[in-house]
Amino acid sequence: MWPLSRSPVGTRRAWRKREELRLRVSGKYGPEWWEVLPAFGMVLVVIGLPLLCLGWLWARIGWWAALLAAAALGYAVRAGVRRRRAVLARRRRRAVCFSLEQVDAADDRAFRAIVGRLLLRDGWTHVRGVRIRAEVVHLVGAGPDGRQLGVAFERGIERAGQGGRAALRPVGGVPELLPGIGPRALFLVVSSGSFARERVVWAVRNDVRLVDRLMLQRWAAGEHLAVLLGLGLDDARPDAS
Repeated sequence: MWPLSRSPVGTRRAWRKREELRLRVSGKYGPEWWEVLPAFGMVLVVIGLPLLCLGWLWARIGWWAALLAAAALGYAVRAGVRRRRAVLARRRRRAVCFSLEQVDAADDRAFRAIVGRLLLRDGWTHVRGVRIRAEVVHLVGAGPDGRQLGVAFERGIERAGQGGRAALRPVGGVPELLPGIGPRALFLVVSSGSFARERVVWAVRNDVRLVDRLMLQRWAAGEHLAVLLGLGLDDARPDAS
């Protein structure tokens, strides 16, 4: 039997052993092979078993049976993926919810941040603030269907539950609302209060969507913006969110 000997100090083998010991002590070495073996075996079963079944159907019954089984398997996998996405989306929506008390307690900057988080939750991307004038900041973003988004804000003039109308800010028209946004865009005015009749008429004439206090409450509680506005996005359907 050969006598046991240590690796000479300074060799590559000794360095590897020191690095391995350091990683094990710090907990960064990673799992051992026996820890990942069950997961690896499960992957082999999940992939190999359907292939064996398809091969058996092809050999014993015919190619058409294997084709039908493959189509059924693909449909089942697609349904499972959609269900998993729906579960994750519901968890994400529950994690990003706000109450009207939080909205009323927020200042203008925090109010924009809340709306921005709600947009990101509902699948809007590249959400960022754009300064229109020194005292006015709007949000812009890109929608799940590719359209651009512009959001302006108005705050209620009274406290929550008092029924106050929104304090109208100088948002006179769509070009001034969000300059540089193309014609295929969605324009919103989000308010923590209600809108006066003249504001509703202005919104209809300029193709601007209004999100008042009641709609904001539903949106902040977890309902999808596309459902509230009737946009018809696939990701906003109940079975997909």
